[in-house]
Amino acid sequence: MFLFKVNERFMITERGLVLVPGLGDKKAKVGDPIKIVRPDRTIIETTIRGISFDEFRSILVDTNLTKEDIPIHSEVWLNKESH
Repeated sequence: MFLFKVNERFMITERGLVLVPGLGDKKAKVGDPIKIVRPDRTIIETTIRGISFDEFRSILVDTNLTKEDIPIHSEVWLNKESH
């Protein structure tokens, strides 16, 4: 299931990379596997490590990912194949 297209991302030291705008009203939770499809169509698989408590519900991903790993306009998908 498509979740959102990344329009900003920022690193929180010792926590991980935050992807914005976030889930909005989409159903996903901490621990869910996600697939990030970059503009060049390559794929990164990771999990949701955190979700913000505002209305946007930005997500936190693994600390080993950097801003350079996930370009603007990457697509974030719930990775149902891992369920």
